[in-house]
Amino acid sequence: MRYLRFFLLQFQEVIEDKSRIIVWFLLATIAPLILILFWRGASLSNGWTSAEITSYYLFAIVIYAGAMCHQEEHVATIDIQEGGLTAYLLKPFSYIRLIFFNEISYRLIQGSVGLILLGLLILLFPQLFTFTKEIDIFLLSCLMLILSFSLTFVFKMVVGLLGFWMTETRGAFEAVNVLIVIFSGTLMPLAFLPEWLEKIAYLLPFAYMLYFPVIAFEGKLSIDQFGPVLISQLIWIVIMYLLYRILWKYGIKKYTAVGQ
Repeated sequence: MRYLRFFLLQFQEVIEDKSRIIVWFLLATIAPLILILFWRGASLSNGWTSAEITSYYLFAIVIYAGAMCHQEEHVATIDIQEGGLTAYLLKPFSYIRLIFFNEISYRLIQGSVGLILLGLLILLFPQLFTFTKEIDIFLLSCLMLILSFSLTFVFKMVVGLLGFWMTETRGAFEAVNVLIVIFSGTLMPLAFLPEWLEKIAYLLPFAYMLYFPVIAFEGKLSIDQFGPVLISQLIWIVIMYLLYRILWKYGIKKYTAVGQ
């Protein structure tokens, strides 16, 4: 019940910030819709059908909206550099836990809007979609989506804590976003990248945030392929959480009550 109360309080706070919800959802929607037009023509040469490429980007909208966190700027700017962190330090529960419940509220709302949009498009244009019809694949895909959210959350917390050491974090955030766009499959399916770049992408955490959950729901992963992907997600979650703990331990020593 304690965690439920945390969640409900953070959910109420999120509802008050409707403009942020709309802006981030539009950002998650517009780019994939434009890319559909381009890659529907180019995908045939890569072995993807028109329906598969359309499904890929529409699933990407939902998963990006429901799993890709964006708390790093608030953590670095409002809490660390402007001193908002002080209020959290005086509370009897951890800072990361509060941010988690706040961010999951955003993801639930934006993900729900994305699902509604996806459902409408499926009803209107069912021929444009491919979707796994196997219940075991679907359940494993849902588990992968949960791990995707967890990975993006701890990764963005690590990025946000850079505010302890940087007075201007915008450049770092933009660089991170570029890496996410390229290596998470936001710009294009990773299967379309040159082979050497595709291999690099699989060694980084970003593919496990978006690309693999998307193709999992499309039914492009077999049961045997889920194991390595889920294990990779768990490994990256542990790595990022340990990195967060290290940065928090040393960063909090640099923090003052008035901010950075």
